[in-house]
Amino acid sequence: MDRRERQELDRMLRAAAEVVTAHTLASAEVPDGVLEAVRGFWSMSAEPAATLNDAVPDERLDSWAEELLARHGFRTSAFLLTDLGVAPWIEFRMPPAWFSSIRRAKESSWVFLRSDLGAVAAVSEQEYRFEFFVSHLP
Repeated sequence: MDRRERQELDRMLRAAAEVVTAHTLASAEVPDGVLEAVRGFWSMSAEPAATLNDAVPDERLDSWAEELLARHGFRTSAFLLTDLGVAPWIEFRMPPAWFSSIRRAKESSWVFLRSDLGAVAAVSEQEYRFEFFVSHLP
């Protein structure tokens, strides 16, 4: 399993090489409220903060996600949840048009942790739409 996860991590890092940094976060470094907030995002009763029709071009999805994240203080760098035990969170820079790199690295359900660890957000494709969730942490 560890070998497969390392291979997947290497693939993700190559796919987003223009924005990823060498910094990662272990699960123990992530504030307690983050995973609780993420579980709340995936709850059937959760209401997204914003939605976007999934028939839009990729460029529109990219700009929509970037704009929403910027409004919530995600500006120069953040962490992406990888779903991999070997490196649960990888840091990336946020230059213009960065979201397309993240989409190449991870196909769906993108979860972001602000670099100051003060907010967590997610963009997820659901039936007929993309949903944006955000939680500001105490």
